[in-house]
Amino acid sequence: MAEIVLTAPATEMSNHHGKEFMGFGTCTPPSIVPSWLVKLLFYPKVENNDGIVKFAPYGLRKVEAVLIENGFDVVTVHPYDIEKYLDKAKVVGVSVMDPLGFGPVSVTFSSLLGGTPSTRIEFVNLMEKLKPFKDRIKIIVGGPGSWQLEWDEYWKNFVDCVVIGEADEIAPDLFKKALKGDELPKIVHCKSPEVEKIPTIKRPSINGLIEISRGCGRGCRFCSETLKRRRDIPLPKIIEEVELNIRGGTKGVILHAEDVLLYGCKDPKFVPNEEKVLRLFKEVKKVTDNIGISHCSLAAVCSKPKIVEEISHILEVGDRIPMFGVQTGVETGSTRLMEKYMHGKCLPFHPSEWCDVVEQAFAIMHDNLWVPAATLLIGLPDETDDDIIKTIELVERLRDYRSLIVPLIFIPMEVCALRRERMFAKENLRETHWELLIACMDHAIRWVDDLKGIYLAGFKNIPIRLGYLGFAWWVKREWRRKRKELLNLYS
Repeated sequence: MAEIVLTAPATEMSNHHGKEFMGFGTCTPPSIVPSWLVKLLFYPKVENNDGIVKFAPYGLRKVEAVLIENGFDVVTVHPYDIEKYLDKAKVVGVSVMDPLGFGPVSVTFSSLLGGTPSTRIEFVNLMEKLKPFKDRIKIIVGGPGSWQLEWDEYWKNFVDCVVIGEADEIAPDLFKKALKGDELPKIVHCKSPEVEKIPTIKRPSINGLIEISRGCGRGCRFCSETLKRRRDIPLPKIIEEVELNIRGGTKGVILHAEDVLLYGCKDPKFVPNEEKVLRLFKEVKKVTDNIGISHCSLAAVCSKPKIVEEISHILEVGDRIPMFGVQTGVETGSTRLMEKYMHGKCLPFHPSEWCDVVEQAFAIMHDNLWVPAATLLIGLPDETDDDIIKTIELVERLRDYRSLIVPLIFIPMEVCALRRERMFAKENLRETHWELLIACMDHAIRWVDDLKGIYLAGFKNIPIRLGYLGFAWWVKREWRRKRKELLNLYS
């Protein structure tokens, strides 16, 4: 039995039926639908051998890799089976995305729908399993959501160490101290390592997620990643991880960065390097035909529309695959808020051009069968009704472009520049906020039938497919009822 056990909450230890976007469903509070249905639709147990997972969250695989490289005996397991591996264990490392439900999606869902997010429920369940072993096992928690434990005295004191930031360099020393039984620092803030210090994963990641860049550098004050300097992973290391995932059984890969279109970019105004980006896609395509991306920026799309066309050509979008999904950020239609909080997000354009940039980027993606799932921010500090109205007007301009637009409540994350601001609460929602929510839901309902048919095309799990279709039908029905209530309330 290994002395180091790595794991993550069950909401993260899932491939979400091979549909990465469905992972957002793990933020659903089981107050509106039964917990068994949330689990069935959004986070089924990942493939495993007696609890040892075949695929794991990418960040956890990075920690696993650096520990293996330093000679540690490590096993990565599903949280539902973790007790089998604790008899000889001395340290448990837990990777978290949203342990206490403070993430923007979870806060938005729970504020609007009521109840506790499934992400928090599964984290608490995991900690309860570890509780009987606390007298002899050190618990180290890290990952993108570890900052949430700093907000909560109980959980901060329950675990032995909270690691905030990129743990690639610090992990070996930290786990070595833990194995020796030494007292660990309660909170560790990590510096971003140089790219050559970032390890290559040793085992496959969930849905073949592969990091091509770290950080962003645009400097948006509400976000943690944009404050980090951007570092590109060398292409040979990316290809090595692509090959490892495909050999390990993933059906394809997802290239992950805060903005995939900025891979190889050295331009201070964030104009994409077309040659570097297209070479990346061409080289990955030699290994697998199934390539997705996580995020891109609207400013990058607008500044280099040809790059979208070329990627679509390389990946045969519209021929071999019906559409290409990507996450992006609209955030606001207010040029005042853009100037104040996210000036760099517009580059190479000016904040005064933002609404035109957004619409032009949506048009480019629509023409090339790219489907953006775009976020908006509700409740930024100093937000006025006029700012919200401008955002509503922008949403209405996007009506004819195939997309989803998702409003999220502002969260002052511990690692962002606005961390000392007050969190926006449901009680602060004004009539204009509800008008914005109506506009976003109307937009989603307009496109959901078109998108669900394309998104679920070829999905072989018939019961789950029917479950998604039923869930979509239920959401549309409930929305019609809720929309009528809101219109009556504010008429």
